[in-house]
Amino acid sequence: MSDTDYTTPEQIEEMRRALARERDRLIKGPRRNWRAVLGRGAFGVLILLLAVSLVSVLRARSRGEIPNVLGLYLFSIESGSMEPTLPVGSVILSRSPRDPAALHEGDIVTFRTTGGDIVTHRIIAMERDESGKVRYTTKGDNPINSPDPE
Repeated sequence: MSDTDYTTPEQIEEMRRALARERDRLIKGPRRNWRAVLGRGAFGVLILLLAVSLVSVLRARSRGEIPNVLGLYLFSIESGSMEPTLPVGSVILSRSPRDPAALHEGDIVTFRTTGGDIVTHRIIAMERDESGKVRYTTKGDNPINSPDPE
C-alpha cells in the first residue's frame, strides 16, 4: 500500500474560509480604481474622436472634397518632385494659412492647380501685381524640375 496524505479537518476548514472570502469579494465587486476608470474614459473619448474623424473624412471624399480634421489636411506624396526633402510615400499634414499673403520664399505649400491636381511644392519667388495681389512661383525640390507653369 502506498503512503497517502489526507486532508486534515483544519485544512478543510481553512479552504472553506478562503472560498467564502473569495465569494464575498466577487459579490461586493472589485474596488474602483479611479485611474483605471479615467484611463478607460479617455480611451473611449479617443475612440469616439477617431470614429467622428473617419466619418468626416469619408463624407468629404464622397463629395469630392479634400478631407480635413480640425483644419488639418492629410496628404501623401505620390511623385518624386519633392525628393530628397519629401520622398515618395511620405505623409504630410497641411493647413490653410490664416493670411496667404504672409507666405514666404522657401515655404512648402500644397495647392490645387487649375486642372484640379493637388501639388506640394516649394515657393521659389513672390511678386505683387499692380492691384497688390501676391503671386507665387513654385517648384519641386528635385533638381530636374522646372518652375510650375501656373
